Amino acid sequence: MNKKMGLASVVLAAAMPLASMAESGTMYVTGQFGKTSYDIDGGSNIDDEDNGYTMGIGVRMGPNVSIEGGYVDLGEVSGGNGVDSLSVETSGAFAGLGLFIPLQPGFELTGRAGLIAWDSDAKMRIGGVSSSESEDGTDIYFGIGAAFQVSRELHLTVGFDRYDIDDTDVDMLSLGAKFYFAL
Repeated sequence: MNKKMGLASVVLAAAMPLASMAESGTMYVTGQFGKTSYDIDGGSNIDDEDNGYTMGIGVRMGPNVSIEGGYVDLGEVSGGNGVDSLSVETSGAFAGLGLFIPLQPGFELTGRAGLIAWDSDAKMRIGGVSSSESEDGTDIYFGIGAAFQVSRELHLTVGFDRYDIDDTDVDMLSLGAKFYFAL
């Protein structure tokens, strides 16, 4: 967990100097909670859905573009046959661009894309012997969504994000909020 939080801190610290580049930018903190789904084949003994969340910060560089970074927990996928079992938890730090398309006052479509530095921890029990393994890497993510302005500072969000973890797609459907403040 310390490695994951340390990586998220590095990404966020690297994004902070970019805030000074925004002449009339606004900063936001964001959080989403949702349902994750791993795209894996494994039969009926695999539970490939869980809960996940993201938290992050961003700097809006104008009306349509932002730079953002943060941490995502993609939950766990697990399976077993009563004797043998396997569970894998995945999380990581992300950094990328956000796009905004205003449709009417108080409502905008959103998009995002960037890189995720992920870490997966697996726990296995085979024939009564337990072991664990960890793997990490860097891959892409992208997403679409919408934001509804409740007040000048508070926007409620809904989104769909796809994280490419090694060769497995992990989807997250989420609800969340952004809190804006001036730089």
